Amino acid sequence: MHLKKNVKNQCEMDKRISEAGFMAVSHCKTENECVLLAKRLVSKGIFSMEIPYRGEENFNVADKCIRAVRESVPEMLIGGATAINPAIARRAVRSGAHFVISPGFNIKTVQYCIHRAIPIYPGVATPSEIENALLFGLTTLKFFPAHCLGGVKTLSSLLGPFPNVRFIVSGGLNAENYQEYKNCKNVAAVSGSWLSE
Repeated sequence: MHLKKNVKNQCEMDKRISEAGFMAVSHCKTENECVLLAKRLVSKGIFSMEIPYRGEENFNVADKCIRAVRESVPEMLIGGATAINPAIARRAVRSGAHFVISPGFNIKTVQYCIHRAIPIYPGVATPSEIENALLFGLTTLKFFPAHCLGGVKTLSSLLGPFPNVRFIVSGGLNAENYQEYKNCKNVAAVSGSWLSE
C-alpha cells in the first residue's frame, strides 16, 4: 500500500517539478525574508524552491522558513534541501516541505522517504548511482555538481543508457549558461541560488 502511494506521490511531484522548470535555492536568514522571496519568485513565474538545511545552528531557521512559505505562499512547491540523512528529511517534512532533495545518494534517506510516501530527489553523479536510484523506482534525480561533472556533455551522454531518467540540474549554473541545460532532453528543471537574486 505504501509503495503504491509512494509511486503515485512521486510521479505527481515529478510532473509538477518538471512543469515548474526552475527551482530557486533560498539563502534567507529569517522566515519573513523567505516569504518575501517566495512571493517575488512566484511573481516572476518560478513556482519551486529549495530551503536548505546547512549547519545545525540554522536548522530551526529552515524549519520556520518552510512553515512560513507553506502558509503564506501556497502555490510555491517547497523542497527540504541538503537532506543528507533521514533525521533532516523527517524535520523538513514535519515543517511542511512538499518533497526532500539531497546532494548525494544516501540509501537510508531514500528508504525513509519511500516507506513514508514522501517524494525524494537524491543527488547522483555517476551511472552506478543512477542505477541504484532506478532500483527504488526513482526516475527524476538531482544531478550535482553539474558543471564539475561535465555539464551538458555528461547529461547528453547519460541520455543513451538512461532514456527515461530526468534530472534537476544544480551546481555551477547561472543566468548565462542555464539555457543550454534547459535545452537538454533529460533535464526536468534547473536549480540554483542565482534564481533568488
